[in-house]
Amino acid sequence: MISDNTSATGSLRRGTRSHTPEQVARIPLVGTWLLIGANFFFVLPFFFAFFFLQQANFGNAWQPKGVHPPNQVLGAVVFGLAAIAVLLAQSGLKHLKSQQTLASFTNIGRLAAVLLIASVVVNIWQLSHVGYGIDSGAYASVFFTLQIVVSIEVVGLALWVLSLANRAGYEATHPIAMPGPDAVEEVATPISALAHSYGMFALFLGSVVGLAWVVCYFL
Repeated sequence: MISDNTSATGSLRRGTRSHTPEQVARIPLVGTWLLIGANFFFVLPFFFAFFFLQQANFGNAWQPKGVHPPNQVLGAVVFGLAAIAVLLAQSGLKHLKSQQTLASFTNIGRLAAVLLIASVVVNIWQLSHVGYGIDSGAYASVFFTLQIVVSIEVVGLALWVLSLANRAGYEATHPIAMPGPDAVEEVATPISALAHSYGMFALFLGSVVGLAWVVCYFL
């Protein structure tokens, strides 16, 4: 498990490796902060549109007759499955410190991915049985758009945690050796850094899913 050995970096000679282990570990974290920032400004307009159109209510087209918030129980199931998956994966990611915990996270990560996909399946079923379409007024257009965007991002999160689970399973039986301090080859990105990046974005996306649930179903 290479994340246990990043502290033993030694000194680097000029003309050998391009990046130190610490620099390699920081790269996914910087990328994740950029991803969170971009994602924040991507979803912000949807929430702005919800409140703006709700207050403006042009021609009483916010919620025409027959348009209403979907079943709150199904909405709670969608949010609950996603929240459990995020918390389950977070608990496993905090303990990636040994070969044994790598093996255990393999199953935890795959279970989290299944729960995230189940959340999306329930949401798709709900959208297809809600009784109106995306063109049924302002509320419906914002609701469908927000739920579709969130569902796509949750699928991406599921694939992310699944990739971490598969790598943890591989490293549990095939530890990746840390090259010596004067080795020419680059250091592989430690799974601990990848896990931390995933954890940061998962908490952000979980907050977006929760906010979308409250806004769409209760406001």
